[in-house]
Amino acid sequence: MSRASAIYVSAGEPSGDAHAAAVVAALKRRLPDVRVEAFGGPRLEAAGATVLDRMERYSVVGFVEALWKLPAHFRLLARVRAAFRARRYDLVVLVDYPGYHLRAAAAAAAAGIPVLYYIAPQMWAWGASRVRRLTSVTRLAVILPFEEAFFRERGVAATFVGHPLRTARRRHRATRPAACSASSPGVPRSVCFPGAGRRRSAGCGRRSARRPSACAPPGRTCRSSWRARPAAAIPLRATL
Repeated sequence: MSRASAIYVSAGEPSGDAHAAAVVAALKRRLPDVRVEAFGGPRLEAAGATVLDRMERYSVVGFVEALWKLPAHFRLLARVRAAFRARRYDLVVLVDYPGYHLRAAAAAAAAGIPVLYYIAPQMWAWGASRVRRLTSVTRLAVILPFEEAFFRERGVAATFVGHPLRTARRRHRATRPAACSASSPGVPRSVCFPGAGRRRSAGCGRRSARRPSACAPPGRTCRSSWRARPAAAIPLRATL
Protein backbone atom coordinates (compact mmCIF):
# COMPACT_ATOMS: atom_id res chain seq x y z
CA MET A 1 0.00 0.00 0.00
CA SER A 2 1.41 3.39 -0.94
CA ARG A 3 1.88 6.17 1.58
CA ALA A 4 -0.75 8.25 -0.22
CA SER A 5 -3.48 5.68 0.37
CA ALA A 6 -6.90 6.53 1.73
CA ILE A 7 -9.02 4.39 4.04
CA TYR A 8 -12.68 4.72 4.95
CA VAL A 9 -13.61 3.57 8.47
CA SER A 10 -17.20 3.15 9.58
CA ALA A 11 -18.58 2.72 13.11
CA GLY A 12 -22.20 3.42 13.95
CA GLU A 13 -22.30 3.30 17.76
CA PRO A 14 -20.11 4.23 20.77
CA SER A 15 -18.55 0.80 21.25
CA GLY A 16 -17.65 0.59 17.57
CA ASP A 17 -16.30 4.13 17.72
CA ALA A 18 -13.89 3.05 20.48
CA HIS A 19 -12.75 -0.10 18.65
CA ALA A 20 -12.41 1.73 15.33
CA ALA A 21 -10.41 4.52 16.97
CA ALA A 22 -7.85 1.98 18.18
CA VAL A 23 -7.58 0.60 14.63
CA VAL A 24 -6.99 4.10 13.26
CA ALA A 25 -4.39 4.85 15.94
CA ALA A 26 -2.51 1.66 14.98
CA LEU A 27 -2.73 2.56 11.30
CA LYS A 28 -1.38 6.05 11.94
CA ARG A 29 1.60 4.59 13.76
CA ARG A 30 2.42 2.28 10.86
CA LEU A 31 1.45 4.65 8.03
CA PRO A 32 1.76 8.24 9.26
CA ASP A 33 0.65 9.76 5.95
CA VAL A 34 -2.43 7.61 5.40
CA ARG A 35 -5.66 9.58 4.95
CA VAL A 36 -8.58 8.25 7.01
CA GLU A 37 -12.16 9.40 6.55
CA ALA A 38 -14.95 8.04 8.68
CA PHE A 39 -18.51 7.61 9.77
CA GLY A 40 -18.17 7.69 13.54
CA GLY A 41 -17.86 9.75 16.66
CA PRO A 42 -15.50 11.60 19.00
CA ARG A 43 -13.02 8.78 19.55
CA LEU A 44 -12.42 8.27 15.85
CA GLU A 45 -11.95 12.00 15.49
CA ALA A 46 -9.48 12.09 18.39
CA ALA A 47 -7.55 9.22 16.78
CA GLY A 48 -6.92 11.31 13.68
CA ALA A 49 -9.77 10.38 11.35
CA THR A 50 -11.75 13.02 9.46
CA VAL A 51 -15.32 12.27 10.50
CA LEU A 52 -17.59 13.05 7.55
CA ASP A 53 -20.81 11.86 9.19
CA ARG A 54 -21.44 11.86 12.94
CA MET A 55 -22.85 8.64 14.34
CA GLU A 56 -24.84 10.53 17.00
CA ARG A 57 -27.29 11.63 14.31
CA TYR A 58 -28.07 8.03 13.42
CA SER A 59 -28.17 6.27 16.80
CA VAL A 60 -31.48 4.68 17.72
CA VAL A 61 -33.10 2.95 20.68
CA GLY A 62 -36.15 0.79 20.02
CA PHE A 63 -38.09 -0.30 16.96
CA VAL A 64 -40.10 2.89 16.42
CA GLU A 65 -37.06 5.16 16.47
CA ALA A 66 -35.25 2.78 14.11
CA LEU A 67 -38.09 3.15 11.59
CA TRP A 68 -38.04 6.94 12.03
CA LYS A 69 -34.33 7.16 11.20
CA LEU A 70 -34.32 4.60 8.40
CA PRO A 71 -34.48 7.26 5.63
CA ALA A 72 -31.42 9.00 7.11
CA HIS A 73 -29.48 5.72 6.96
CA PHE A 74 -30.43 5.24 3.32
CA ARG A 75 -29.28 8.78 2.50
CA LEU A 76 -25.99 8.08 4.28
CA LEU A 77 -25.57 4.85 2.33
CA ALA A 78 -26.24 6.70 -0.94
CA ARG A 79 -23.48 9.23 -0.17
CA VAL A 80 -21.06 6.49 0.82
CA ARG A 81 -21.88 4.44 -2.30
CA ALA A 82 -21.17 7.48 -4.48
CA ALA A 83 -17.77 7.94 -2.78
CA PHE A 84 -16.97 4.27 -3.35
CA ARG A 85 -17.89 4.51 -7.02
CA ALA A 86 -15.60 7.52 -7.34
CA ARG A 87 -12.79 5.27 -6.02
CA ARG A 88 -11.89 7.67 -3.25
CA TYR A 89 -10.62 4.86 -1.01
CA ASP A 90 -8.17 1.97 -1.20
CA LEU A 91 -9.72 0.06 1.70
CA VAL A 92 -12.98 0.08 3.65
CA VAL A 93 -12.93 -0.94 7.32
CA LEU A 94 -16.31 -1.70 8.87
CA VAL A 95 -16.71 -2.22 12.62
CA ASP A 96 -19.69 -4.19 13.97
CA TYR A 97 -23.12 -2.50 13.29
CA PRO A 98 -24.27 -5.17 10.80
CA GLY A 99 -27.68 -3.74 9.91
CA TYR A 100 -25.99 -0.91 8.02
CA HIS A 101 -22.53 -2.32 7.39
CA LEU A 102 -23.58 -5.39 5.44
CA ARG A 103 -25.10 -3.00 2.90
CA ALA A 104 -22.02 -0.78 2.96
CA ALA A 105 -19.84 -3.85 2.35
CA ALA A 106 -21.88 -4.74 -0.72
CA ALA A 107 -21.52 -1.18 -2.02
CA ALA A 108 -17.73 -1.23 -1.55
CA ALA A 109 -17.37 -4.63 -3.22
CA ALA A 110 -19.47 -3.47 -6.17
CA ALA A 111 -17.00 -0.59 -6.60
CA GLY A 112 -14.03 -2.96 -6.45
CA ILE A 113 -12.76 -1.80 -3.04
CA PRO A 114 -11.53 -4.45 -0.57
CA VAL A 115 -13.47 -4.69 2.69
CA LEU A 116 -12.14 -5.56 6.14
CA TYR A 117 -14.98 -6.29 8.57
CA TYR A 118 -13.89 -6.14 12.22
CA ILE A 119 -16.14 -7.77 14.86
CA ALA A 120 -18.23 -10.21 12.87
CA PRO A 121 -22.02 -10.30 12.90
CA GLN A 122 -23.19 -13.11 15.19
CA MET A 123 -24.42 -15.28 12.36
CA TRP A 124 -23.69 -18.41 14.35
CA ALA A 125 -26.64 -17.28 16.50
CA TRP A 126 -28.83 -15.84 13.73
CA GLY A 127 -28.55 -18.89 11.50
CA ALA A 128 -25.70 -20.25 9.40
CA SER A 129 -27.61 -19.63 6.18
CA ARG A 130 -27.10 -15.89 6.63
CA VAL A 131 -23.34 -16.20 6.18
CA ARG A 132 -23.88 -15.72 2.43
CA ARG A 133 -24.45 -12.04 3.20
CA LEU A 134 -20.70 -11.79 3.87
CA THR A 135 -19.70 -12.59 0.30
CA SER A 136 -18.81 -8.90 -0.17
CA VAL A 137 -16.25 -9.02 2.66
CA THR A 138 -12.62 -9.53 1.66
CA ARG A 139 -11.40 -10.35 5.17
CA LEU A 140 -13.30 -10.91 8.41
CA ALA A 141 -11.51 -10.15 11.71
CA VAL A 142 -13.32 -12.11 14.44
CA ILE A 143 -13.02 -11.69 18.21
CA LEU A 144 -14.26 -15.07 19.48
CA PRO A 145 -12.03 -18.14 19.01
CA PHE A 146 -14.68 -20.46 17.53
CA GLU A 147 -15.79 -17.87 14.95
CA GLU A 148 -12.72 -18.35 12.74
CA ALA A 149 -13.51 -22.00 12.04
CA PHE A 150 -17.25 -21.30 11.78
CA PHE A 151 -16.83 -18.71 9.04
CA ARG A 152 -13.97 -20.45 7.23
CA GLU A 153 -16.01 -23.63 6.93
CA ARG A 154 -18.61 -21.54 5.14
CA GLY A 155 -16.21 -19.91 2.69
CA VAL A 156 -15.41 -16.62 4.45
CA ALA A 157 -11.76 -15.60 4.91
CA ALA A 158 -11.80 -15.13 8.68
CA THR A 159 -8.97 -14.51 11.14
CA PHE A 160 -9.23 -14.61 14.93
CA VAL A 161 -7.59 -11.45 16.31
CA GLY A 162 -8.52 -11.62 20.00
CA HIS A 163 -11.18 -9.80 21.98
CA PRO A 164 -10.61 -6.03 22.47
CA LEU A 165 -11.92 -6.17 26.03
CA ARG A 166 -9.20 -8.58 27.07
CA THR A 167 -6.67 -5.79 26.83
CA ALA A 168 -9.12 -3.47 28.57
CA ARG A 169 -9.46 -5.94 31.43
CA ARG A 170 -5.70 -5.94 32.01
CA ARG A 171 -5.70 -2.13 32.00
CA HIS A 172 -8.62 -2.09 34.44
CA ARG A 173 -6.86 -4.41 36.88
CA ALA A 174 -3.77 -2.22 36.80
CA THR A 175 -5.61 1.07 37.42
CA ARG A 176 -8.72 0.36 39.50
CA PRO A 177 -8.84 1.63 43.11
CA ALA A 178 -7.41 -0.66 45.77
CA ALA A 179 -10.83 -0.93 47.39
CA CYS A 180 -12.15 -2.57 44.23
CA SER A 181 -9.61 -5.35 44.59
CA ALA A 182 -10.19 -5.96 48.28
CA SER A 183 -12.95 -8.29 49.38
CA SER A 184 -15.61 -6.69 51.57
CA PRO A 185 -17.80 -9.42 53.09
CA GLY A 186 -21.34 -8.31 53.77
CA VAL A 187 -21.05 -5.04 51.83
CA PRO A 188 -23.33 -4.85 48.75
CA ARG A 189 -21.61 -4.17 45.46
CA SER A 190 -23.17 -3.32 42.11
CA VAL A 191 -21.93 -3.83 38.57
CA CYS A 192 -23.38 -2.45 35.36
CA PHE A 193 -23.06 -3.72 31.79
CA PRO A 194 -24.61 -0.97 29.68
CA GLY A 195 -24.20 -2.38 26.17
CA ALA A 196 -23.21 -0.30 23.15
CA GLY A 197 -25.61 2.62 23.10
CA ARG A 198 -24.91 5.97 24.74
CA ARG A 199 -28.41 6.22 26.19
CA ARG A 200 -28.15 2.75 27.70
CA SER A 201 -24.84 3.75 29.27
CA ALA A 202 -26.38 6.91 30.72
CA GLY A 203 -29.28 4.95 32.18
CA CYS A 204 -26.88 2.45 33.66
CA GLY A 205 -24.96 5.27 35.32
CA ARG A 206 -28.12 6.62 36.89
CA ARG A 207 -29.02 3.19 38.27
CA SER A 208 -25.50 2.71 39.63
CA ALA A 209 -25.64 6.10 41.33
CA ARG A 210 -28.70 4.98 43.26
CA ARG A 211 -26.80 1.86 44.43
CA PRO A 212 -23.20 2.93 45.02
CA SER A 213 -20.47 0.36 44.75
CA ALA A 214 -18.45 -0.71 47.77
CA CYS A 215 -15.26 0.39 46.04
CA ALA A 216 -16.30 4.05 45.82
CA PRO A 217 -16.76 6.82 48.40
CA PRO A 218 -20.35 7.62 49.46
CA GLY A 219 -22.24 9.41 46.71
CA ARG A 220 -19.95 8.17 43.93
CA THR A 221 -19.80 5.04 41.83
CA CYS A 222 -16.74 3.05 40.95
CA ARG A 223 -15.89 3.62 37.28
CA SER A 224 -13.46 1.31 35.60
CA SER A 225 -10.95 2.71 33.09
CA TRP A 226 -11.97 0.39 30.27
CA ARG A 227 -10.54 1.43 26.95
CA ALA A 228 -11.23 -1.09 24.24
CA ARG A 229 -8.42 -1.74 21.77
CA PRO A 230 -8.28 -4.25 18.92
CA ALA A 231 -5.51 -6.80 18.76
CA ALA A 232 -2.50 -5.94 16.65
CA ALA A 233 -3.19 -9.03 14.57
CA ILE A 234 -5.98 -7.49 12.50
CA PRO A 235 -5.02 -8.66 9.00
CA LEU A 236 -4.71 -5.37 7.12
CA ARG A 237 -1.91 -6.62 4.89
CA ALA A 238 -3.93 -9.61 3.78
CA THR A 239 -6.83 -7.32 2.91
CA LEU A 240 -4.90 -4.89 0.76
